[in-house]
Amino acid sequence: MTEKVTEAQDKIDRTRADFIIDEVNKHLSSGVRPTRLSAETGVTTTTLENLLSERNIRPLAKQEWFAGFDAQRALLSLEAWLLEEEATASKTTADHADTETMKQVYGILDVAHRSRSLVAITGPYGVGKTHAAQAYARDNPRRPNEPGAVWFEFPPGTKGDAGVLDAILYALDPYNHPSGTVIAKLDRVLSLLKPGDFLIADECGIPAEKGTGLRFFGYIHERARIPVAMIGNPSFHAAVWGKRNDYDALASRTRHTSIAGSSEGDVDAFMDWRKLSGKRFKEAILAVVRQPGRDGGLRAAVAILDELKVRDDMEVSYENFLLVAKQLGRLG
Repeated sequence: MTEKVTEAQDKIDRTRADFIIDEVNKHLSSGVRPTRLSAETGVTTTTLENLLSERNIRPLAKQEWFAGFDAQRALLSLEAWLLEEEATASKTTADHADTETMKQVYGILDVAHRSRSLVAITGPYGVGKTHAAQAYARDNPRRPNEPGAVWFEFPPGTKGDAGVLDAILYALDPYNHPSGTVIAKLDRVLSLLKPGDFLIADECGIPAEKGTGLRFFGYIHERARIPVAMIGNPSFHAAVWGKRNDYDALASRTRHTSIAGSSEGDVDAFMDWRKLSGKRFKEAILAVVRQPGRDGGLRAAVAILDELKVRDDMEVSYENFLLVAKQLGRLG
């Protein structure tokens, strides 16, 4: 991280302050945790909470929320963080191609948001579901003073009613640790939601395999009258739409889209993104992305190309792509 700003030497006006706050809130809405932001900028979480809500961080001061010395110093640190994030993103080569699958997921989320629907998107690993969902949240962020979309994922080990509600609360109220009974947490979730909000929950297969806490999404959707999207891999699909019956009520209420996998169009867009060409190269990539389970998807193609990039003695060719794919266990 760049050196922390110690003096507010560069005066920030309202327009610039609003832009910084808006961009930071987009990152928070798409999954960045305030604790990470605090660690990388040196701005305390208390200051972040006040500043991102456009509240004066010195309550006794009479100037506007962005004008005090402490606010200016924090804004400069946040601006430096944004610049570094942008620079890092521009150097990172990943599967962010504008693929057919990503457009499909983005479109489903857009319709769900506008129609206040309860939807689920399931599909193979590494096809771009998460990237599309994060992009939608960045484009339609939930700010402290305005409703919008918030993306979050269930971390490994999430289980039971409390685990599901904790993940939702961390997304809606990231500055406070969830506490209380399950009923108290559910009431807190409902009190935080407002018209125009949109919950986008990723990695739903994790809690689905370890309990029935996902049933809260149907209840939240009906009581708060806000849209909810659940995203997951084959384990999520099997838990809700498979042979189990403890999720029947949720399944019957949910508009479910099952994605088959990466298409030829996805690979074309991916090759354009990575500046690759050739029929044989396309066939090689298709062979990898169509592998079943965790070995397939565009994520697998990215891993292989990244491996080729660090091997100075190997050019990026379809022959070497297939060779490395076999070495990494991505092809039989």
